[in-house]
Amino acid sequence: MAMEVADEMKERLGIRGKDLATKLRHTGRMMPKRIKLEANFLAEATALDTNPKLSRMVNHERVVEAHQACMAFLETVDAADRRKGVVLGILGSLAMVLVVVTVLVLGVLEWRGFL
Repeated sequence: MAMEVADEMKERLGIRGKDLATKLRHTGRMMPKRIKLEANFLAEATALDTNPKLSRMVNHERVVEAHQACMAFLETVDAADRRKGVVLGILGSLAMVLVVVTVLVLGVLEWRGFL
């Protein structure tokens, strides 16, 4: 289940890493806090499940709930819309810089008497 969530995070959010725990460190604010906590629980359960004695401590019903919550969120994420938002954000920043530089150049030209 953890690998399924990790694969979906790579596909939908573009987060790189070898396992779910590594990918969670790189999510930043891409995921809501509640979903991030569920994914973190899933990663911890996966780590405990590798040890036969510690695997008895894992609450499998809670793992299923955490998996369902993560997958429900990741299915709502639209990768194309996220890319479009990033591009529009960059273009907006560039436009603002261009406006500020133009106003400054015109101000300096007016101040020096060239206009």
